Amino acid sequence: MSYQTQGTDITLLAGADLSSSQFRAVTVNSSGRVVAATAGQHAIGVLQNNPTSGQAATVRVGGITKFAAGAAVTLQNGGRLVASDATGRAVAATLATVNTSDAGAAADAVAGSNVLGIALEAAAAAGVVIAVLLTHSGAAPTTVA
Repeated sequence: MSYQTQGTDITLLAGADLSSSQFRAVTVNSSGRVVAATAGQHAIGVLQNNPTSGQAATVRVGGITKFAAGAAVTLQNGGRLVASDATGRAVAATLATVNTSDAGAAADAVAGSNVLGIALEAAAAAGVVIAVLLTHSGAAPTTVA
């Protein structure tokens, strides 16, 4: 049973047809319009309505939101960090790593997902809507520094 609380929402124009993207991660394009987020991309929040291109898009940017899962999401101690999949749905975030064993370690890029939030519920399969606490955490490391 998914839930959400009153949170912080913003309204921007949709930059594409998002009529089938309710409760999916979104980002802002170069025109300042809301579009679907892609895999691991930095997202501004989760779409709360289902606008077509040019209509007002309501985006939850803070608080607890409903978020459609893109795959099974299991819970873990401390909460399961989630990010966007290729279609803006919630999946377990890929934790950040850097190859520090080679000579070029100082120039190595960090590889991992941009964490959008923490799952408060498990999803048995793709399509299940779960509650997520939005944290906008960026890349989360695999080990504590």
